[in-house]
Amino acid sequence: MTQEPLIPGPPRPASHTGIWSRLKTADGAVDAKAWTHHRDTKQHVGRCHCGQPLHPGEPYKVGPRDAYPAVCAGPGRHEVVAYGPRLAKKRTNQIGAK
Repeated sequence: MTQEPLIPGPPRPASHTGIWSRLKTADGAVDAKAWTHHRDTKQHVGRCHCGQPLHPGEPYKVGPRDAYPAVCAGPGRHEVVAYGPRLAKKRTNQIGAK
């Protein structure tokens, strides 16, 4: 008796991969407190495009912003980076300026 070949399931939508939205603020930036909690408790922070979980890494600076790296648990060890909030732009008063 032979086993029938496995049939792959439907492809995952792209919205189900990457850093989970519960770790982000309303504007899409990573919440530092949530990231630190997940890193300290060794929890996953998302899902890689290959389907494996993403493990959080140590944040680092890229210019004025914080970068939050995550590494895939799979054999490919894919890397993903998400960013913290943007700095507010300086506004100049154009009305009434001489």
